[in-house]
Amino acid sequence: MVPDLRYRALRASFLLVLTLWSLVSIGWAEREIQIHVDGRVMEMATRSWTVAGALEEAGIRLGPEDLVIPEPSSPVTPGLVVRVERAVPVRVQVDGREQQVWVAVPTVAQVLAAAGITLGPLDRVEADLAGTEGEASLRVFRVRQEIEVEREAIPYKVERQADFRLERGEQKVVREGREGIRCYKYRVTKEDGRVVKRELLDTWVEAQPRSKVIAYGTRTPEAVAAMAGTGKILEVEATAYTHTGNPTATGIYPYRGIVAVDPRVIPLGTRLYVEGYGYAWAQDTGGLIKGHRIDVFMETEKEALQWGRRRVRVHILE
Repeated sequence: MVPDLRYRALRASFLLVLTLWSLVSIGWAEREIQIHVDGRVMEMATRSWTVAGALEEAGIRLGPEDLVIPEPSSPVTPGLVVRVERAVPVRVQVDGREQQVWVAVPTVAQVLAAAGITLGPLDRVEADLAGTEGEASLRVFRVRQEIEVEREAIPYKVERQADFRLERGEQKVVREGREGIRCYKYRVTKEDGRVVKRELLDTWVEAQPRSKVIAYGTRTPEAVAAMAGTGKILEVEATAYTHTGNPTATGIYPYRGIVAVDPRVIPLGTRLYVEGYGYAWAQDTGGLIKGHRIDVFMETEKEALQWGRRRVRVHILE
């Protein structure tokens, strides 16, 4: 029995040694591989276990950004094809700065990642990664859109009105003009702070212009003297009003000397002389002005309140 056991142990040891020798022989056996690098193809036999070892054995030095396919840690197998893509410099411009990054087989996404650039939703990129004009380059345009409102003055008109209270050659500003305001709403697109597009979205009038009213004289001293002692006289109840922002019933803007009347009693356009007020012109009407009532115009609310309500005599000048 003992010799048999010794035989079995010796046989097992022999098989183990044979297996280890076979593995070592296989590991040290040369394997044919192909390396594509720097525009040339290298064929070599290597005993290296990994791609990195084979490259080192071939004397190929790698830069930190070079790309190796398959990965350097991959095992070497017979017939393996290894590709080395050298990193190339790419000039990157963004936010007024310029930098250089190294990227193998550059794409826009890879260059942006290498440069640590995050694009906004409207940003755009111009790239020449093939280097058709020299060095490979990429530029990022920061695009922003803003809403702007511009205001433009609307010129006012000048209206001229005859005033028999003024002598010929005289004139008086009844009401100052005021410019209106027109608004324009734009969507403005800017690239790196420079305006590249303006789109008109809307326009509206924020304030209407108000006409300037100038009264000019039409009377002569002789005509006034001739009219002073003629015509019919009415006794009426007189109140006063001031600016409302609206024109009179005849379409003119009121000024001192304009009175509102009941046209059935005093026709519109009649020249008058109101005692305590002066020469006047019937150019307006009013909802409460009925019968023997008139409403004289005052330039200010204070003057209108001071006038109050009173009985006056009105001379009809014909």
